[in-house]
Amino acid sequence: MSNHLTIHVLTPIPFSNLNRDDTGTPKRINQGGVMRALHSSQSIKRGIRTRYEDASLDISVRSGELHDAIVERSQEINPEIDLKNALKEAKKIVGKLTKAEAKEGESNRSIWLSQEEINTAAQTVVNVLSESTDAEKAEIDDFIRGNQTGSLAIASFGRMFANAPQSNTEAALSVSPAVTTHAASIDTDYFSTVDDRYAAQNKTGATFLSVAQYTNGVFYRTVSIDKAQLKKSWSAFDDEKSRENLQELIRAVVYGQPRGKENGTAPYTLPALVLAEEQRYRTAYDFETPVIATGDGGYLGASIDSLASQYQTARNFDGANFGPTEVLAGTATDLNGKFGSLKTMQLDELINSVVEWIYND
Repeated sequence: MSNHLTIHVLTPIPFSNLNRDDTGTPKRINQGGVMRALHSSQSIKRGIRTRYEDASLDISVRSGELHDAIVERSQEINPEIDLKNALKEAKKIVGKLTKAEAKEGESNRSIWLSQEEINTAAQTVVNVLSESTDAEKAEIDDFIRGNQTGSLAIASFGRMFANAPQSNTEAALSVSPAVTTHAASIDTDYFSTVDDRYAAQNKTGATFLSVAQYTNGVFYRTVSIDKAQLKKSWSAFDDEKSRENLQELIRAVVYGQPRGKENGTAPYTLPALVLAEEQRYRTAYDFETPVIATGDGGYLGASIDSLASQYQTARNFDGANFGPTEVLAGTATDLNGKFGSLKTMQLDELINSVVEWIYND
């Protein structure tokens, strides 16, 4: 049995700008001689994490102001705490993990802690400022548990501490960017803001005029799980709720899109295809040759056919790379028979199959 499993997702996403550059233009890349739309892996990981934490309440905080979060929690533990001294102690704790405090005009040094770790740091601050004996005071050096964390999100995506590299957490998940399987265009949308008072007085004109840019397409992305690394990084692996949390994480992987301008376009489409396959060596497929729209006018059918062809080619090349755990789901109606003997199943069944694979040695 392999330690790796890759989840492949094909999703048609309509008019949207879920991930943009510094000019507001949808991110894009030149691949296979044509321009494609792109969602960065960072934006996808953010989408996965927020959906997972909203569902599981397994909360973490990544911020350049974690010293303030620690002080706030310290005050909840002891409302009488001296806030000035508490902030001083909190900055000491954060300073053991990251670089010196940012100078004026610089961005704060962001670090990532689980809520449990923030609670521990806050209790440390309370203890240091209290009349506790030395034996009762928490050791700041023991604040982070080696390379492990109780946060599944942190264990999944990894973290680093500039001042404490010995406490870095290796990521258990590898996340690709999402790229359209075909050539994509960037389209311009002119818009105006209507003035209610103008309209009431039958006046013409608008308060604001501008343009925005959007794109659309069939996006392919992958998430690869290293279950051996997950067991090393996640201290809560054997806890009572761990299986439930893993189920929520895999569901978030499927639904985890970037969230740029989402309220303005609401591109909440379901994935056409979700394929999970056990692998000895992590393997993704590619669309270096852009697919061409088929007779029905869309790219989805051609994208599924291309992925199915690559699925079979990969097995013809090295069948031993693929293990027995293979599951298929999706909203596309013609998936059965295209990926070997796989037949589509409910998403819950796919999620449970992946979670069972994670727990089986």
